[in-house]
Formats: sequence, C-alpha cells, structure tokens
Amino acid sequence: MNPDRNPPIAEHSRIEGPALKRTLEFKTFRFPLAAMATIGLPASPGTVRRDASGRATLLHFAPGRFLVPAPMPDMDRQLDALQAAGVGALFDVEGKWKAFALTGPGAERLLSYSINLAQVLGNRDCAALNLFDCPAVLARRADAFDVWVEGSYAAACRECFDELRRMVRG
Repeated sequence: MNPDRNPPIAEHSRIEGPALKRTLEFKTFRFPLAAMATIGLPASPGTVRRDASGRATLLHFAPGRFLVPAPMPDMDRQLDALQAAGVGALFDVEGKWKAFALTGPGAERLLSYSINLAQVLGNRDCAALNLFDCPAVLARRADAFDVWVEGSYAAACRECFDELRRMVRG
C-alpha cells in the first residue's frame, strides 16, 4: 500500500484487550419475551442498553440471550428478580468472555477488513458472530466497537487483530 494514497488505518485505530471482567448471561425461558421480561430487558435482539457514559450494560445478542458485562448492583438485583419470577436463568460466566475494544477513527475500516459490518450490524447495535473463527459478541458504540470473545479464543483473536493491523499497514 502506498501511504500517500491510503490513510494509515492501523495508526488511526487502537485495539485494547483481552481484558477479563465479571460478566453475566441471562437466558429467558421463552422468546418472544413475556410481559414481565419486557419491563427490564430490551425486547429486540440486537439492542444494547447503555449507561450515561455510553458503556454497554446489557446486550440482547441473540433471541432471549443477554450479555451483561461488568454488571452494576442494580442490574444484579433486576436480573435476580427476573430469575426468581421464572422468566429465565442467570449465569455468572466470569472467565467465559474476554473483552476487546477497537477505538479510533480507523476502527470501523479495520474491522471491515475481516467482516461485512453492514451485513452483521445492519439495523442492530450488537450481534453474535464468529470473528476470525472465534465465537464473539460485537457491539457498536459512537466511534468504536466492543468485542467479547470466548475466553479460550482470546489469545488467537488478539493475534488475528494484530496481524490485521500489520496487513493494512502495508
């Protein structure tokens, strides 16, 4: 690649991770969601609930499946109440998922070298997918992406991200 004709994507993006954080999963017993579940859970797969700073707090990544990265006490209580009401089951999956963050103005273009973002995220904010053959959950935020990769694949995923950056550097 000629650096004069192609912007340095790798220099305008940053990859952080993998990071291990406490994570929960909630699986509903029925989908579409029953009335009580819709009170506290995003009803549509692909929906992300965020806190005031923009951090993803609840991702409806597949039908009736929710990822809860770094849950706050109020989220713990809400999901415990839904479990007690028989809406679904709550699992502490610390260690199952490792988090990555792709940030910077080149993050979208860098990620587009490995997946078709328009197809994957189209009209969604998050999706379950295989990224570099690694089971993952991808979420879009303002100028960045958050990726949770199954823990046993995290090192391989990081190697793929690093190789992708080297490749686009030209």
